Amino acid sequence: MFSHEGPSRDPTRNAVLAGVLALIAGFCNSGGFILIGSFTSHVTGNVGRISTDVARGEPAAAFFAVLLVVMFFGGAFLATLIIESHTRERMRRGYGMALLLEAVLLLLFVFVAGLSDATHPRVLDAEASILSLAMGLQNSLVTKLSGSVVRTTHLTGVLTDLAIEVARWYRWHRAKLKQAVPMLVGAAAPAERPVQTRSILLGVIVFAFVVGAVLGASVTVWWSRWAMVLPALAVAVLAAIAYLQAWRLERAPSS
Repeated sequence: MFSHEGPSRDPTRNAVLAGVLALIAGFCNSGGFILIGSFTSHVTGNVGRISTDVARGEPAAAFFAVLLVVMFFGGAFLATLIIESHTRERMRRGYGMALLLEAVLLLLFVFVAGLSDATHPRVLDAEASILSLAMGLQNSLVTKLSGSVVRTTHLTGVLTDLAIEVARWYRWHRAKLKQAVPMLVGAAAPAERPVQTRSILLGVIVFAFVVGAVLGASVTVWWSRWAMVLPALAVAVLAAIAYLQAWRLERAPSS
């Protein structure tokens, strides 16, 4: 799963890893919203919130909205720093370390959320910053591993890309469609056959994120903050896989 970076990666491995991480991100995003009232797996909404808080004359709220953005950025920065500090031969250890840090952050959120029953919005924002840090870290990690092919913590760009792929498939099949529904298909330039694996990958990310979001909201309603232990364990398993692959490679005899 962590054997290669970029275009050389197997599409199936990309899809599996993307599905797992998208499910985790969806879980954390919706579960976090139930617990603290903030979405933490993307920054677009928080940037909009900054503007709203400033316009309403609420500097404290605006500060914490900025903090969420900065923490997401910090997570992405930290993941890249960890991974690129390892040589190519030891890159799996870098991914394992980054994933292990994400798992620790999710468990830290569970711990911090249990320190008090405070419901003040600024206290909840401070707790949300931990999840933002973890999600920024995950997004950077999978983006680097896939060669900027996969992003798992938000769906806006993924849905856009999926719509583009569906339009390409529509154009590819328009000859058959024209016979069945001539009013829906007009003249068009010749189309090349889309890459099937890309369409599958995008579909997997969307499906997994939605499933994760439903699970995250449902489990959090019942288990409260303890629900975040589940994604933490899942990320820890991925970290263990990365370290195991690194260990096997380092023990293998050189040719």
